Amino acid sequence: PLSNNTDSAKNTIETVSINRMTYYSSTGDILMGVSAVLILAYTVAVLNFAEPGSKIFDEQWVQDGFCVINKDVPYFSSHDMCFYADVLLVLLGWGVYQKLKDSCSEMKLMDDLMKFNLLGHLGHGIAHEFIAWKLYRSGDVDPESPSSTTLEKFTNMDSMQLLPILGVLYVFWCGLLKGAMPKASNRTIALVSLPAVLGQLFVKEVFGFGYVQAVLSVAFTYTQLNLSSDQKNFGYLANSIAFVVVSLVPWVECTACQSFASKLGGHLIYDVSIPVSLGASYVASWYHFNEEGNAAKKKTL
Repeated sequence: PLSNNTDSAKNTIETVSINRMTYYSSTGDILMGVSAVLILAYTVAVLNFAEPGSKIFDEQWVQDGFCVINKDVPYFSSHDMCFYADVLLVLLGWGVYQKLKDSCSEMKLMDDLMKFNLLGHLGHGIAHEFIAWKLYRSGDVDPESPSSTTLEKFTNMDSMQLLPILGVLYVFWCGLLKGAMPKASNRTIALVSLPAVLGQLFVKEVFGFGYVQAVLSVAFTYTQLNLSSDQKNFGYLANSIAFVVVSLVPWVECTACQSFASKLGGHLIYDVSIPVSLGASYVASWYHFNEEGNAAKKKTL
């Protein structure tokens, strides 16, 4: 009888564990799908309807491609503030990562996501500072350039100028997509980079940065949805929730720039949302798995 009770208890625990994993996987997949839809809808809407006088998008956002405040204040525009905040939050996040990494095998997925996303976000912040310098301090901006597409700009170049630029653009996309899809083969990355480059040709330069982020977000979502079932644990669910939050923020920025986002730093709200959401999901996952592990140890005592 004692043996039967023990077997029954083990079966119950296994059933509960399987049900939990199914819940984490299915709910996480739904949320990742919601994120993909939000990102794709945002990209399609921007490419088709982001024009002066738009009834969907904020006028200031359409003009700049971002919600930008303090353009005339040196080193204090939204782009500058994004750089400062990104560096600070990446450093704080890196400290958390170093403290919590390798705590248990279940955290392997979240450890990798935390590390690579923090490094990527640092690059994101540096790009903002370059934009701030280019637009507001270099004195070398063509007023008509932001409203032109990349293709329109390329048509004014001869082949000797154009080919090296296209080559650099292609290599740029290969590197970015490899970071978003680390397990994809180099052949796959090489093929996927082609439509990414082609799409960018038809995007106004003012929306170029947003286009890059949208493509990378979709690529990342694709890799997450294609994880094996045993990897879709609580960490996957927590990360899916965080990604929905991050996918909603661009909609707030582009539709309520002057009425809301500008009061919180403009585009800064998007940059802050990424490491904060990621960090929250990382810490929540660490707490969950370690509490689960401690509970299991107590049961064996």
